[in-house]
Amino acid sequence: EGLLGNNTNGSSSDGHADPPLWKIVPVTTTFFVYFTLKFILESLLSSTAILTDYYFDWDGSIAGIYLAILGLLVLPANWIIAVASQRHDDRELILAAEGFMLLGCLVILKWSDNYSAPQYLLGSILIFVSANALEGPNMSLLSKAIPPRYSRGLFNVGLLATEAGTLGRAVGDVILTLCGSQGLGHILNRAFGSMSALSAGTIGLCVTVYSKLQPHEKDD
Repeated sequence: EGLLGNNTNGSSSDGHADPPLWKIVPVTTTFFVYFTLKFILESLLSSTAILTDYYFDWDGSIAGIYLAILGLLVLPANWIIAVASQRHDDRELILAAEGFMLLGCLVILKWSDNYSAPQYLLGSILIFVSANALEGPNMSLLSKAIPPRYSRGLFNVGLLATEAGTLGRAVGDVILTLCGSQGLGHILNRAFGSMSALSAGTIGLCVTVYSKLQPHEKDD
């Protein structure tokens, strides 16, 4: 018995037993998407001061101001998602946000010796805004797909989602440390290259299971 295993006592409103969480495609997919966005966000924020100092000679105060400005973009990003959600379902919004997140990861990479602050700013803004925007429709889909019994009690799906996000942040910090183990000059392309691959893989996953991401209507 438990969140991830079979439980003969748990049943849906139509009398059938609820499947284990790992067999519910929208749930496992949203957990992975949540892990990915927290991984990328943590890597971006943790590397900002290091990269801006290394490439542009920004001191800590300038990097801090920039991070504060990034934080101000969360509300308009969420407003845009709220407006878009009236015309598009969660699946479409998730794929759109993931696409912009991947674009940001690619833009921020150092493609030549002429690496400029505007390129870094554009890439980081795309990543930050899209990752924060992604969280809304992702959690919305999770709330619609989860059977009611998994929303109750202490060890519920909310706790699992939080742990998935925590794991993403922890892995992001570890990857960032490993990427910089041979010098600060290796962090940018190695870290954001891995983020690009993870982001592309997440998009591929969502496209593959797209038809299964629409949750069934719950009975009253």
